[in-house]
Amino acid sequence: SAESGCDEPSYGQFKNTALGASFDSFGSERYLLTEDNRSLRQIAGQVPYDTILIMVNHQRYGGGGIYNLYCTFTTDNQWHEYLMLHEFGHSFTGLADEYYTSQVAYNDFYPRGIEPVEPNITALLNPAELKWKKLVTPGLEIPTPWEKKEFEAIDLAYQATRQKINEEIARKKREGAPKAEIEKLEAESEQLSLEQSKKVDEFLKKSKYAGKVGAFEGAGYAASGLFRSAVDCIMFTKGKKPYCPVCQEAVRQMINYYCQK
Repeated sequence: SAESGCDEPSYGQFKNTALGASFDSFGSERYLLTEDNRSLRQIAGQVPYDTILIMVNHQRYGGGGIYNLYCTFTTDNQWHEYLMLHEFGHSFTGLADEYYTSQVAYNDFYPRGIEPVEPNITALLNPAELKWKKLVTPGLEIPTPWEKKEFEAIDLAYQATRQKINEEIARKKREGAPKAEIEKLEAESEQLSLEQSKKVDEFLKKSKYAGKVGAFEGAGYAASGLFRSAVDCIMFTKGKKPYCPVCQEAVRQMINYYCQK
């Protein structure tokens, strides 16, 4: 690329890069995609490939993954390892986002009364035919009660604060505020993110359902009506953690598909 980084439309900043990657995709400040499919395929086509990962040299938190197309992630952010695995889960395996407290650009993404095609979330229209029933922990109730209200009390307040800080950063960048002011806010945002991640990890690890497979309400951007298979997973919260058993099985099946097993 002629310049490092990527476009940040909400900040009024644009870069000359090989793939034209940009934040603010679909109106979400952290969603990072490229629409220059021609350049992407010309570059990727220089060697055989099964999947495409686009690394973006940027400190800002962001990424994106579209099934059977590509995934992106920023490399200079403290969450780069998580971002790579999470977005890869979308692009390689077709996994759904399991979180539901973060702000997204789309509401009611999954129509009510219709079973999602993704392997790791369900509308639980027929509990007896749960798509991951073979992996359910024996004796576990379906749907599975969990500490949902307590989790929401912890996370929703953080999400509101995070949004305010991000809006303030965007405003200052557009107005050309002093670099020191912007960097102070960015550092505050990163520290807040780290502290919140630790708090959430500690809370979920203490859950009586930690490590078990069931059907936990709250998934796919919806607080109700959609269920995920585990209390925590890399598709649910940030951090150094594995895919849950259901997501692991989905990844395994996709690898077997490519290996023609």
